[in-house]
Amino acid sequence: MPITSSHKFILASASPRRQAMLRSAGLNFKIMPPHINEDYLAGESPRQHVKRLSQEKALVISRQHQDAWVLGADTIVVIDGVILGKPKNRRQAKMMLEKLSGREHKVFTGFTIARTQSRVCAAGVVQSAVKFKTISPDEMNWYIDCDEPYDKAGGYAIQGKGAYFIQSIRGSYTNVIGLPLCEVLETLKKLKAISFR
Repeated sequence: MPITSSHKFILASASPRRQAMLRSAGLNFKIMPPHINEDYLAGESPRQHVKRLSQEKALVISRQHQDAWVLGADTIVVIDGVILGKPKNRRQAKMMLEKLSGREHKVFTGFTIARTQSRVCAAGVVQSAVKFKTISPDEMNWYIDCDEPYDKAGGYAIQGKGAYFIQSIRGSYTNVIGLPLCEVLETLKKLKAISFR
């Protein structure tokens, strides 16, 4: 059964993982990735960063499609106060995995739901803690030889081969994939953007 949306619904993201999660929930939507500057601002906390970017993404598209509900999101991986982006090559992927190996890190996702016509802009941030096992050199080489690390924040995919490294998670599992589905759908329901019938 699909989830009914009160108006056209747009995902302001090119992420295949966000698209797959929303589809699996039964939501019909258009995909319109925004083009914004994702640089960090001086003094910005991880929480502030993901919230700001999710708002910018949602509002850029919402202003172009004022009657639609628009969802924007941004996910980052943080360890020792350092934000790990997406590795561009094997060296960067290895450095990230070495940092994460045997330790706990945090994953933050900011999400924003906007509808310009209704003057609605609701935002939230979800945090999860992920504990990695100690990764041996052969396991690390095996992982960085596959395609998986290279378009993921932190250089791993919890829903793929990277699941092998994860000992425990505190908080939302879907947040670590890139969209805290429970919190997003709850917010959409509260805004009367969607209904389950």
